[in-house]
Amino acid sequence: MFSFFPHYLSGEPKSHVKTIISQSGRHIVSELNKEIEKLGRRISELIEANYELSEIYRIVTSMLGMGFQNAVCLMVYTYNFRRFNYDARKIACYYGIAPFGKVSCTSINTDPHVHYMANRQIKAMLTQAALAAIRYNKTISKYYSGLVEEGKKNQVALNNVKNKLINLVTAMARNNKLYNPEYRMST
Repeated sequence: MFSFFPHYLSGEPKSHVKTIISQSGRHIVSELNKEIEKLGRRISELIEANYELSEIYRIVTSMLGMGFQNAVCLMVYTYNFRRFNYDARKIACYYGIAPFGKVSCTSINTDPHVHYMANRQIKAMLTQAALAAIRYNKTISKYYSGLVEEGKKNQVALNNVKNKLINLVTAMARNNKLYNPEYRMST
């Protein structure tokens, strides 16, 4: 008998095939998680084995919100910031968070917006870093709140936070300085 209700609501016992598939799926997920954990440990070993990588990693992760995945992603895609010559604007363009508008003398005037062809994976990772920074980093949280109070939409303010993170982390890496929570940002 076909039913729109799940088996546990209709009183029917769970089929043997569903049980096997469910157990198999859990086993595959468990194995993948083990492999991901191994890869994470191997990446950490590689970072620790190289002085320059370990210093940049230490600097990037000193900012609240920038964790292991974001730091490694930033270091890999920017070749330890050298690919873009420590230029935060170029890195922001690559990440797809630098807004551009069109302006002409007569008819073409558009609001700045980010390009749709950005690498969505690294952009999503940076979004998570920005959300964590807003939550745990008081300076970034004040910056975000100030932008929202000025009337910026939440997504625009979040994109500004992403840009601020890239600017700060790039400057920290260029100057070989750890994050200073007492640093006062301008809006």
